[in-house]
Amino acid sequence: MTAIVAAAAVVAEAGADATSRAEPARALVDARVQALLIAGLRLAIAVAALVLARLRGLEPGQAAGLFALGCGLLLVALPASVTRRRGRRGTPEAQQLPPGAEPVPHRRALALAMYPSTIGLSAVIAVALVLSPALAAVLAGILAGIGLAALYSAGQLALWERELGGRLLAERGHDGRVFVGPRGHA
Repeated sequence: MTAIVAAAAVVAEAGADATSRAEPARALVDARVQALLIAGLRLAIAVAALVLARLRGLEPGQAAGLFALGCGLLLVALPASVTRRRGRRGTPEAQQLPPGAEPVPHRRALALAMYPSTIGLSAVIAVALVLSPALAAVLAGILAGIGLAALYSAGQLALWERELGGRLLAERGHDGRVFVGPRGHA
């Protein structure tokens, strides 16, 4: 998944009590920037895979249809998944950024977001390009759908940042916390 009503969905189980709030922040990522970076990478890989499927002999109409099918399947399944989880999770409370806490560099944040979904799906697409260009086109569409979901998440995060008046920085992991830092941060 790594699409993100990003930091909110991933770190929503933050149930941080007073003791955990006093702990120093673990590795922090700029949530919105990470969502934008992974969205761009996923969309670029998806388009490249679609082009390669075409070069492997898939007809243009068939390639476009299979790509749209994969993207559509993901975009239909994703809201159902989010709706099922919404009852179990609330929006995490954004805490003030601890003094001295800094986000990881953007390239590291991108690498963290790539694992496992983007790397795994890209590897399966590469195998499918050899065995079945049609399957590769469907999988490329799924990857594009995940990229579009990350773009949507980046938009949601931008709205949340505007509401809070700062940048959202998130700890990595399911039990991570969300922090709000100054706008110029990162």
